[in-house]
Amino acid sequence: MQTGKQIIAALLLSLLFIKAMIVPAIFVNYELRKDFIIQNYCVNKDMPELHCDGQCYLAKQLKAAQQEDEQQATDTFLTEVFKFESKVGSLVFLFEPKVSTVENKTFGDFSAAVPSSENGSVFHPPQA
Repeated sequence: MQTGKQIIAALLLSLLFIKAMIVPAIFVNYELRKDFIIQNYCVNKDMPELHCDGQCYLAKQLKAAQQEDEQQATDTFLTEVFKFESKVGSLVFLFEPKVSTVENKTFGDFSAAVPSSENGSVFHPPQA
């Protein structure tokens, strides 16, 4: 039992380490391939006096990594906020909405919480 916990802890620690190494990996990639990036991706090739040296490409890569990380954090947060449990007797119902963000607008999929009304609605106003 103890070795199972140690394996899981080591696995989670290695995943955290890999996630933390994304930005340094982008910098190492930039430094190792600097000449190739300047030749193929630099937008200021026509103006060498600016000494851009492909830093525009590096900035784009860092911004993309940051946006992906923020997107993942937002999705995780929203899923945890809208998740709830309902206990009825000995049954436990867990409601986890599917959250997806589209162009900075967040929508939750609550279709599972709405009953279908194929054979007529069960819910109707009381008759007087």
